[in-house]
Amino acid sequence: MLPATIQGCNRLVMQLLAASTGLFGFLRWPGTEFRRGKVLRDASSGTGLLMIEGQQYPFSLDGLWKSDQAPRVGMVVEAEFSRDGLLLAIRTVAGPEQ
Repeated sequence: MLPATIQGCNRLVMQLLAASTGLFGFLRWPGTEFRRGKVLRDASSGTGLLMIEGQQYPFSLDGLWKSDQAPRVGMVVEAEFSRDGLLLAIRTVAGPEQ
């Protein structure tokens, strides 16, 4: 068992951490998150497929695809997710990453 002073210090640190996490969560509200990924399968003949951080996400051109350029296999994209992890939009990434 830890001495009372260390226990009190740990409790205070945890309370401060919890409060700051709540504050930063509030500042990001409603908030979306952007992640980079790659197109595994284009959507020209059905459902497309993205790979983002080791997970696969199906997509269609209607609704999710927000770029003028058509998706192609290997294309680097930026995916926008809701706070709940729902895929909201997909956009191409301009520049040398492609």
